Amino acid sequence: MNLSRLLSALAVLLLLPATARAEGGCEQWIAPALAEGPITFGFLSADVATGRRACPRTEVGFGVQGGAIIETANFYGAVTGAGLLSASYAVRPDLEVFATLEALRFQFVQNASLTGTTMHLGQLTVGGTYMALTRGPFVLSPSVRLQLPTSFASPRTRTLGAEVGAAVLYRPTNRFEVHGYAGVDADMGLGAAAALPRAGFLMNVGTEYALCSGFAAVLDANLHFGHRAVLDYVAPAIGLRFRAGEHFGAELGASMPVLGAERALAIGGLKLTYRM
Repeated sequence: MNLSRLLSALAVLLLLPATARAEGGCEQWIAPALAEGPITFGFLSADVATGRRACPRTEVGFGVQGGAIIETANFYGAVTGAGLLSASYAVRPDLEVFATLEALRFQFVQNASLTGTTMHLGQLTVGGTYMALTRGPFVLSPSVRLQLPTSFASPRTRTLGAEVGAAVLYRPTNRFEVHGYAGVDADMGLGAAAALPRAGFLMNVGTEYALCSGFAAVLDANLHFGHRAVLDYVAPAIGLRFRAGEHFGAELGASMPVLGAERALAIGGLKLTYRM
């Protein structure tokens, strides 16, 4: 199928009447404003290589996240932070488009003799998720995500990337779910410097339990392989999720790599959302 036919098919899909209805697992969640799915604080830019939820939602969000590298033996340390803007729109009950922007990215680096601080616009990602299969409490949702070259981290290089994956959900009750995600991601530099293409594979599996309609706890495990199947990290993650009323939600999350080449000690963040 050539590109024009693919684009035509996508346009027809988006313009079809919204006859689909959310079923099974996606209808079961205990409170609309309470977040669901994997923890979305990751080790790469914006939301790259983080799991997606299987169920479409319409919401806007603001978040902050940060991480640190401290290597005393190498006389090296780095602290990074980012302010994240996110949004998703349920075009139909089975189709969602989403975006995440690092509106501000901060980095402080110090080695034995030099110190540097940068503050700039970060990466923008846009994508979509289609709820392809529902069978009772089980949901399967393929997704695609593009990483657009918006970051000013390097004055002469921009990063372009893409990710393709699928999210799964098993929700037998309105308080408990098992979720997972598997995807491949890749990016490369555009500009005067070498392209340095990078590829990776992410696998996420986790569970969420709502003690009540206003509070839930999440426990995830993330596995990421990089170039030539090098293990980047095995990283457990934990999250606490809250809601206030019918529309406002909040999430505290943190992750720590326990195996692999990832140098960060840990990452963590806070996300606030308004679900429409």
